[in-house]
Amino acid sequence: MSSQEERRLSEIRDMLDPKEFDIWGLIRRANTTDPYILMAKHRMNKSPSKRAKTTGKLVGRRRRRVSTAESVDGDSNRSVTSLDMYDEGPGDDFDFDAEEEVHDSRSPMEHCQDMYNKACKEFGVHPVANFHNALKTDKCVLRHRQMTADEIKAIAVALVVNGSVETLDLSDNDMGEKGAEYLADALRENTFVRSLDLGYNNLRVDGVRHIVNIVVKQDTVNSLSLSGNGLRECDSEVIRPLIENTIHLQHLDLSHNQLRECGGEVIGEALLYNDTMESLDLSWNHLRRDGACFVAEGLGENICLKKLNLAWNGFYLDGCRALAKALEINKTLTELDLTCNRISKECLEKLIGGLRRNTTLEIIRLGWNPITPAGAMMMLEFLRDNKASGIKELDLTDQLVEPAFVALLGELEAKREVKVIFGQVKGQDTRGDDDDEKQLMDENPIIVLMEFGKLMGFRLMDLFAALDKDGSKSLDHDEIRTGLRMVNIPLSDKCIEMLINKLDVDGDGEIDFGELMAAQTEHRKKMSKFYAAQEGDVDIEDTEIGRVRIKLSRLMAKKMSGNPAFKRQSKMLLEQMGILDEAP
Repeated sequence: MSSQEERRLSEIRDMLDPKEFDIWGLIRRANTTDPYILMAKHRMNKSPSKRAKTTGKLVGRRRRRVSTAESVDGDSNRSVTSLDMYDEGPGDDFDFDAEEEVHDSRSPMEHCQDMYNKACKEFGVHPVANFHNALKTDKCVLRHRQMTADEIKAIAVALVVNGSVETLDLSDNDMGEKGAEYLADALRENTFVRSLDLGYNNLRVDGVRHIVNIVVKQDTVNSLSLSGNGLRECDSEVIRPLIENTIHLQHLDLSHNQLRECGGEVIGEALLYNDTMESLDLSWNHLRRDGACFVAEGLGENICLKKLNLAWNGFYLDGCRALAKALEINKTLTELDLTCNRISKECLEKLIGGLRRNTTLEIIRLGWNPITPAGAMMMLEFLRDNKASGIKELDLTDQLVEPAFVALLGELEAKREVKVIFGQVKGQDTRGDDDDEKQLMDENPIIVLMEFGKLMGFRLMDLFAALDKDGSKSLDHDEIRTGLRMVNIPLSDKCIEMLINKLDVDGDGEIDFGELMAAQTEHRKKMSKFYAAQEGDVDIEDTEIGRVRIKLSRLMAKKMSGNPAFKRQSKMLLEQMGILDEAP
């Protein structure tokens, strides 16, 4: 090899930084005898391949000249270096000995699995069976694992040579900045992944930057989730390229961050330049009034967005006024989520002003807003009087309505296709007749209490220890009843009594901590089945944990909507008792 060739290969190795992530070294060692690669190279050179009878080493192959051509960003062409990494010396063409010809029956996907196993061994981590099996499929779901950087590194090695996985879900794994860097290195070579979910991975701004840079550069991903990764207002510029500089990215989830007003301004400006994105989730981002106005201005000029989620952002009057102007202009949006945005009846009036001139919006969600029964009636009358409106679904979740609302809805449904979701009808008391509450009484009481603790942010053992004033390591019925009412469990008195009686298995009037510890162990086993169901893309309602969690969540939502201070009061009480684990 000439000095110029050696110098160029040295530069390439430095750019790949093998000290940090020797992914390419692993691939070279694993692929050296791969017949697919060898034969592809020799077909390109139009020369046969032979193996020497004595040593079994590759000798005498015609060397292909190493190109010094570079891509726009300075990276060398990988196919050239890949060909060169298998050359072992100068010489003439040779033939394989017929008796010693290499035959490998492995499929490319089996080879990819071998790569993963070797990488795990190299980095000293245990292979994950679900990921190993998914390498042969088009969908890989690997959530809630809390994986180390080395585990992500092994996954990245396998993804470099994988050509089947198109949907990759690695959400809630706490991979951090380093894990994001490894994954970005893999995506630099893998252009088959189309849907990428990295939500709740503690990436922060530096980790998100790694992902954004490679997604924008490759522009092959069409769905990306970066929700819950700790992005702050000062980090908003990092995500601008995802909207402004991509063509194939159609679905972007930035929910559960803290982009606030500056983030709203950046996203609003970026929407002016995007003409391919179809859905954008900005829920739970503290956009408030100014941020809401900027996003609304961008929406007005945008010509492609079909679905926009702005829930839990505090739009109030100014935000609704800006949205009304945007809806007058926008001709593509079909779904708008404004759940819990402090939208009062006055705000709704402004919003309806924009809806009068809009014919494309089909779904609008206004649940958990103080629009009042009069506001709900006003919205229904708007649908009745504006036949040109395209709204087919109106979500007023948990909004109290008058009996006249139900009567008008019946008339409206007879004339047009429309679905309306609303809460309790005034004058019709349904307390004590809640299906979710009744069904919870058929579940394991320990599972119910532990899942309630998770939702509220405390551990059941800590609660019971706080209630055990005499230190007897047991609680009587009165102590448990008092404790459950103090933490605002969303059950009626009758259901609480049923729950306590089921906890007292031996009927001695007390529940000791030993029974709770045994039940806690059983709960962990059930949680494993719950996670397995999630990763296996199975309906979580088919698991005991899933059923209980969904029913409790619905009851909690109803409790909070009826009393806005419910969650705050409960949290303060738990803090005073010293048992608050973390915010749910």
